[in-house]
Amino acid sequence: MLLAGAAAAAAACITPSPGKQERAFSPPSMPSGEPYEVLLPPSYRASPGRSYPVLYFLHDVFGDRDVLFREGAAARVTRAMRQGEIPEFLIVCPEGKRSWFSDARDGRRLYETLLARDLPREVERKYRVLGGAANRAITGISMGGYGAVKTALKHPELYGSVSSLSGAVMPLNWEQVERLFLLARWQIHRVFGDSADDNTLAENDIWRIVQSRERWDLPFDIFLLAGTQDKYGLDHVAIQLADVMNRHGIRAYAKTEPGTHDWSYWSRAFLEIARWHGRRFESPPATR
Repeated sequence: MLLAGAAAAAAACITPSPGKQERAFSPPSMPSGEPYEVLLPPSYRASPGRSYPVLYFLHDVFGDRDVLFREGAAARVTRAMRQGEIPEFLIVCPEGKRSWFSDARDGRRLYETLLARDLPREVERKYRVLGGAANRAITGISMGGYGAVKTALKHPELYGSVSSLSGAVMPLNWEQVERLFLLARWQIHRVFGDSADDNTLAENDIWRIVQSRERWDLPFDIFLLAGTQDKYGLDHVAIQLADVMNRHGIRAYAKTEPGTHDWSYWSRAFLEIARWHGRRFESPPATR
């Protein structure tokens, strides 16, 4: 009986979010269909005349498009929206595999193009989302945090706010990459090229992108959040990157707090990311 009760309690804790939708489409940037998931805000179905901002979420290297739901972060955000603690908006979660959310050097799978062109068009066709950069944001965790910041810097007209949680925003020059652990090196070689003389690291290195201009004039702020027990030292990287960004005219803010590089920290810290973006979205129009 005790085991049965524990199983029932566990099942109650992992009840699928009522606002979750699974989708797939066939974008020009990919050789096959691409899945994505959407977290609808609590009032979406009951308010057919209302449109909402949208936050694009990019997962970590060991995650997938479902990870926000599986780890409980989506439920936390939904609860905060329902209680009025966070303004309502959609969260769109594309599948990134281990792509670093970048266009592959071989030209076959163009994840940056997917994020910057194909996926927003798809979402704006299928869902009631508000137009304009002020109502579109991007964030990500670890590998996805890198993808979010890099994509925003290369396509600054698309977003009104940008963030990363434990973002892998370290320099991506060849010497730095060769110092990484084996799996990370293999993944980066697979995406950007495995030759020191023939790769696409330079145009995808956040630090080089930032330093490519003496002074930036971006329409968005950047928030870099990381845990102080991050095993890769990404808390220190976030602080250093924010400093470099601010010296080049980019409004960047780094915050560190107790936390590790895993979902024991991310599942609760993502709520702060959602709150931060919620404050920066334009107020949605009243329901008709």
